[in-house]
Amino acid sequence: MAIYLGIDPGLGGGLAALSATGIVLGAWPMPVAGGEVHASEVADLLRRQRLGIDGNIACVCIEKVGAMPKQGVTSSFTFGAGWGMVRGVCAALGLPVTLVPPTVWKKRVLIGLTHDKEGAIRFCASRWPLVELIPNGCRKPHDGIADALCLAEYVRQAA
Repeated sequence: MAIYLGIDPGLGGGLAALSATGIVLGAWPMPVAGGEVHASEVADLLRRQRLGIDGNIACVCIEKVGAMPKQGVTSSFTFGAGWGMVRGVCAALGLPVTLVPPTVWKKRVLIGLTHDKEGAIRFCASRWPLVELIPNGCRKPHDGIADALCLAEYVRQAA
């Protein structure tokens, strides 16, 4: 079975796995430890997807982003370090990666919705109503998980 993964690489990001037919196999907030992406836990999640479902990871779609206006130097560096860790984990595991700018995946996936975090949350809640977008202890949906699901859907559609 082909598995399509989406990764929103920020500290508030997420990871999601879809089957070739669009069934959600899992969706998680980005593992973080000590204020940065926890690379070994990301690797463990990806390994479990590859080995635990008797399938193969057809593609990992990572959001390709750059520095944002009005973002400080420290936060830009932290984000870039996390993005690099995610890319490095995928490279070390030999996974095929597609980098997609937010404007591209949002145009294809969020048809008829606003191209922002709220649009991604609305899409996911409609497309996969049983997926828990509100993590334990939180009151609002996790937009990093929603973005990761949308990225996985983008690469699944492109396959």
